[in-house]
Amino acid sequence: MYLEKMTQSKNTGLGELLRHLTDLLDRGSQDAYRKAGLSYRPRYTPIMRALEGKAVSVTDLCGRMRITQGAVSQTIKLMEQDGLIKRVSTDDSRSRAVALTPAGSALQSRLAAQWELRLAAISDLEAEIGAPLRLILENAVQALERDGFAKRLARMQSDTDT
Repeated sequence: MYLEKMTQSKNTGLGELLRHLTDLLDRGSQDAYRKAGLSYRPRYTPIMRALEGKAVSVTDLCGRMRITQGAVSQTIKLMEQDGLIKRVSTDDSRSRAVALTPAGSALQSRLAAQWELRLAAISDLEAEIGAPLRLILENAVQALERDGFAKRLARMQSDTDT
């Protein structure tokens, strides 16, 4: 069984595993939110956490969340439709920001306990797998920020060409 898993993991791409992991985490969270009586999508969490009582520009959100502007904009659109955030003007007429609506603020205070539960569940998962998953992922991000994946691929290609 172990050998079968090793072979499978070597043939499964990192992107596939990360997407599947994210899907499993989001589905479990979505179910827990529903059971807690909350109409809330897990993908809203980074934005909800960033909007702690103040308006934030989309550019700042992208920087904080390390997610593309397209993905952030899609999530903002969904959150607007759900009545959780609104677009607001900024001092700079070229940019816009988003802020929580009263409904978003009320929900945010209810979510704090839910987020603590998720952190505890992630700690439980890390204990079960015997690895600090968050630290490993953060280290991988930092390594790729220093030396990007395209550069690594090019280096591997040049190694095979010689």
